[in-house]
Amino acid sequence: MMNPINTNTSGYQAAKANAAALGAKLVSYFETEDMAATTITSDSKKPQTLQELQSYITEKYGVNRADKTIEGIPATLNVSPTFLQEALKNPEKMQWLEENLQAMQSLNTSMFAGTLTQVSYSIDAKGEITMITSGSSDPDGRIAKENASRKQEEQRLKEKQEQKRLEEQKALEESLQKAQEAKQNGDSHFTFSISGANMQTIQNKIQESLQNTMQNHLNMEV
Repeated sequence: MMNPINTNTSGYQAAKANAAALGAKLVSYFETEDMAATTITSDSKKPQTLQELQSYITEKYGVNRADKTIEGIPATLNVSPTFLQEALKNPEKMQWLEENLQAMQSLNTSMFAGTLTQVSYSIDAKGEITMITSGSSDPDGRIAKENASRKQEEQRLKEKQEQKRLEEQKALEESLQKAQEAKQNGDSHFTFSISGANMQTIQNKIQESLQNTMQNHLNMEV
């Protein structure tokens, strides 16, 4: 059928807006210096109620479908019922809704560093779109294995260092004990050895061993 364009605006966009206002789609647009004409088709299946619209976008775009996937990736799409109510009354919002739901049907996975495992879109009452993705930057587990191996090596090194510290501590305490016994027996000669990364470490070890030896001596006297 023929339909005049909106005289307040001009051209194709005006014709498209007029068609949408009638609940139809613009098929063709023709304009001369004297006139402009459009050909539109009505959509008898256009949703009229919230329930019909929800069913429509579920069937066509997978909104609220538990088995929805986008390029093989599990996905969830949700649209606020409040926004759907607005779209039923506003052709421009309905057009915006369908355009964006259609855009959500594809996903540029190359934008993400890793492998996507889940994606979700939601449109709130104001028409704000929120996208949430999750995935793994280590799909084959290589990084996790390397991290676990590194942690095990660090733990082994820590245990080895602790064992060495305990051995040095024991040797020092034995040396100090012998020195104490020699002193009690009138022998003024004694030797002991200790190693460390620096003098402060050595001094700390000597001080610690002296304290332990003295404490052991006091315990024996008691």
